[in-house]
Amino acid sequence: MSQFHLLRSYRLDSDFPTPLFKKPNLNPPVPFKNKTGRIIAAFSNCEPVRTEYLRQLMRYIPVDSYGACLHNKAGLVQRYKSDFKNMKSKLQKTYKFAITFFNQDCDYFVDDQILHALNAGSVPIVMSTNKIYEFLPGNLKNAIINVRDFKNPRELAKRLKVLMNNETEYNKHLEWKRKGLGDISETIIGKYWDRKFHHWCKICQAIAQGKWHKQGLKVDLCQTRQFNTWGINPGYI
Repeated sequence: MSQFHLLRSYRLDSDFPTPLFKKPNLNPPVPFKNKTGRIIAAFSNCEPVRTEYLRQLMRYIPVDSYGACLHNKAGLVQRYKSDFKNMKSKLQKTYKFAITFFNQDCDYFVDDQILHALNAGSVPIVMSTNKIYEFLPGNLKNAIINVRDFKNPRELAKRLKVLMNNETEYNKHLEWKRKGLGDISETIIGKYWDRKFHHWCKICQAIAQGKWHKQGLKVDLCQTRQFNTWGINPGYI
């Protein structure tokens, strides 16, 4: 990156961050008692670690898997269909939790999976980059269940069971829907979400003023996931 004067990218440490993760809506979620589903999964890229983690999680708690990976539930069209996202969103609204395991743990890469779950009012169970909280400012900090916080799938399942049977505790993860995002004005992603001008305007302004990035960026490339990092052994029964 040191060969470039200015960088616009999804990375929050860019000169002009333009993340794929957009600002979640505040639409009221389906009430706890009306969420008849427990946990929904719908991914079809069967990356070994996330697929094995889900398989082991399913040993301890039921998960409805609509995708190609560990498929056990019908009712969702294939990913390439035009109405896939709308159907997925409608399904997620009826579930308390949504499996949100990214394809890889790439530095600063957060895709729209988590946004779909947040917008639907289903609490995301997230396997992702360790920088995920930089994308969750203000009251969004408590909006997810972070897989990294648990020793293994069994411990995660224990926590999910507690939340499924405790409306008060569960709803703490959805307080942001009622209270709003809070003060996010000093966060990088908050400034992007609430920007007054298009980012291209800022780029043109920086060029006109002769502003150049000081030393480029140190890039942490995507690393291959390791089973032991996530507390699992492949093939464990």
